[in-house]
Amino acid sequence: MQPLFRRCLILLLLLVHDRPTPAAETDRPKMEQLANRDGLRSLPPARDLVVARPVFRQRFREALSHTETTIGATQAAETLLTAASTEPDRALRWLMLDEARRLGEAAGQAGIVSRAITLASADYEFDAIDLELRSLNHIPLRGLDARRAASLASAAEDIATRAEADERLDRAAMATLLAYRAWQRAGNKQAAGSAAARHDAFQRQ
Repeated sequence: MQPLFRRCLILLLLLVHDRPTPAAETDRPKMEQLANRDGLRSLPPARDLVVARPVFRQRFREALSHTETTIGATQAAETLLTAASTEPDRALRWLMLDEARRLGEAAGQAGIVSRAITLASADYEFDAIDLELRSLNHIPLRGLDARRAASLASAAEDIATRAEADERLDRAAMATLLAYRAWQRAGNKQAAGSAAARHDAFQRQ
């Protein structure tokens, strides 16, 4: 092999060896990943929730000890919503709002469910429409008086409006069906009829 050719071959091998592999290039963090590394709107990591949960239980031990009744659950939820409004720790704040939502659901208080989810959606990224709809559907209608049933119906109609704006007609139809049933429970036949007509309109689209 000629000396010049040999030197060129060695130089070429060195260049190939020093070139970053595709895998190495893939492993490099992108600018978008660096910009979003703090996850300001993501849900708190599971490890943070595990650490925060004992603190949460200790802080609200008294309020959470009376949640077996509708009044107790409602009062505890209100306590959590008030505390969450000024809580700087993101994991604790999420636990407060999520527990308030659950308590509102257990107490048949659609307004509390909606407020908890609205507050949470301002700081955390999740499907608010889907979560609120599922939570309201978990409230047994047969256990509601007319006032709470009407509140649930109104909350469901609000979900339908938001879902329609997002072009999620399947969720809008589900929400208006819930509104129809809740208005029936509240004894408001006119509102029930309007909800039924709106549901049918979503189903036709």
